Amino acid sequence: MRRFTADLHIHTALSPCAMAEMTPPAIVRAAAAQGLDMIAICDHNSARNAAAVQEAAGDALAVIAGIEITTSEEVHVVGLFPDAAAAGAVGARVSETLPENDAEAEERFGRQSVLDAAGREVATEPRMLSAASTFPLQGAVALIHGSGGVAIAAHADRPSFSVQSQLGIFPVDAGLDGIEISAAGRARGRENDFSLLALPIVASSDSHFLSDLGSCSTRLDVDEATFYELALALQGIGGRRCVLA
Repeated sequence: MRRFTADLHIHTALSPCAMAEMTPPAIVRAAAAQGLDMIAICDHNSARNAAAVQEAAGDALAVIAGIEITTSEEVHVVGLFPDAAAAGAVGARVSETLPENDAEAEERFGRQSVLDAAGREVATEPRMLSAASTFPLQGAVALIHGSGGVAIAAHADRPSFSVQSQLGIFPVDAGLDGIEISAAGRARGRENDFSLLALPIVASSDSHFLSDLGSCSTRLDVDEATFYELALALQGIGGRRCVLA
């Protein structure tokens, strides 16, 4: 086994709440500067920039294609996938349930930039990515699993947009594959709040700014830095494991 350092929740400028500086080449440079071996691109309700970050990284960095779905209950769920096509298929399904974006929404929530590997804007996303989808929590988890992905409860320690904040409980029958703790939660030891749930715990930055990237990370004891090894580590198969950094 080898040990890799991963930040599994990073936004690009496609997310309306992320900064314009979050371009594919800038993210790759910042990840390298932080000594990360693996990152996951998880924009709100879309995966349209994941392939561009993968292209920008080349062989220098493992980039997992992901999405952060806002469920109908306004729970945030991170989906991680074996490739950008699988993530894109889920993003397309989620997109169908979102309202159209407009100038007022862009002014209020921010621009939604679809970028190429060089960081140039090639389009803007026409759907309102800040809105909730119509998928309930279990439906979102099933959608992720249907494309071969793993589903992780995003920033479970936070007082908003987390499973417990929105539902009042952590539903053990939702089919989630893991629990994510935020950087602030990690600093306060909030992972201990979820120790009885028998789910693996990861820590991720949920970065919307370059300066936040890598501020919280997970160490993976796996054979190589790939989605498939990550999925095995979440299941604890063959000695693979996730360790909070």
